[in-house]
Amino acid sequence: MRQSALALVCMALLMAGFGWPSPAYAAAAPALPPPRMFQLPFPIGEAWSFNGIHGPENEALDFSVGRPWPRWKSDTSAFWVVAAAPGIVRKTASCGLEIDHADGWTTVYYHLEHIVRDSGPVQANERLANIANTPREAACDGGYATAPHLHFALKHNGAFVPLNGLVLSGWRIHAGRGRYDSNCSRMYLYRGDQRACSYTNAIANDGVPATIDQAAPDDNVAGQGADAEHMHDGLGASVEIEIDALPDGAAVRGTVAIDGWAADHAGPDGVGIDHVHLYVDGPAGQGSFIAEAEYQLERPDVAAALGDERYTRSGFRYDWDTSSLSPGAHVLYIYAHSPAAGWTYITRSVALEP
Repeated sequence: MRQSALALVCMALLMAGFGWPSPAYAAAAPALPPPRMFQLPFPIGEAWSFNGIHGPENEALDFSVGRPWPRWKSDTSAFWVVAAAPGIVRKTASCGLEIDHADGWTTVYYHLEHIVRDSGPVQANERLANIANTPREAACDGGYATAPHLHFALKHNGAFVPLNGLVLSGWRIHAGRGRYDSNCSRMYLYRGDQRACSYTNAIANDGVPATIDQAAPDDNVAGQGADAEHMHDGLGASVEIEIDALPDGAAVRGTVAIDGWAADHAGPDGVGIDHVHLYVDGPAGQGSFIAEAEYQLERPDVAAALGDERYTRSGFRYDWDTSSLSPGAHVLYIYAHSPAAGWTYITRSVALEP
């Protein structure tokens, strides 16, 4: 997962598909490109999953195959990244490409290997490269990656552009809060009455449709038209989880305090949460279970901010001993359980220092 402004941001936020040389940011974001300009950056007829919007300008989204994404050293020779629209392709690194399209629009492709088109004109859906299957190749120009995937970003006249509202193959992006937001009430892709949740649902590339449905689905209905399984897979729409002092991409060592709060705003009683669990390097059932955090701690500040005393005991805490982890990139999964909405999670990427 790859982000820009490596020198400034990577140290503070652990830049990844999470760096490219620092971009020249525009004072104001331009209007988004036409909704029928771009397709998804993987082949028509395939369905890939995605994560949360990220990057200093919320300009990037990661795509890969399956759930969970492939492990390092998997065979990715069949996983092709394709051009999102016609244009002129140029190689920016041994693992990166950029395509110049019409009207100053540019698409960025990172974490690649076996590049087959590195210059000249390309057509939409034309094969460009495979997703890289080793960390060294994937992050050849900085940043890091936790698994094989494509880091896809958008620019206009050389400046990164926030992806909120961008349409790819008819799927419109609802960006949420950025920083890999995984709450499906905030971060999702939608197409007509379908909604797909990050980290959970695959989205199909059916090409660019003749017409684009401009209407957003009901924000109060999580997973509308998507797999109902996501409600048990970590994405309850009414549940909010917040971490106080562990920014995404933080460098950590030793014992790390995981402090935060969680609440189900639609819960029938009190805070609406009865358990907080922590996993590392994968969601429940795939990653390693760490522990259950101490929950129902006093958080009068949260109650005051939300204007409701029911949230007074919404706090949680766990002192995470990272000594058993290998140095490098890891992803922490923080789950909260609501009796009404099921399990919901957010993630934090961290870099364990030697």
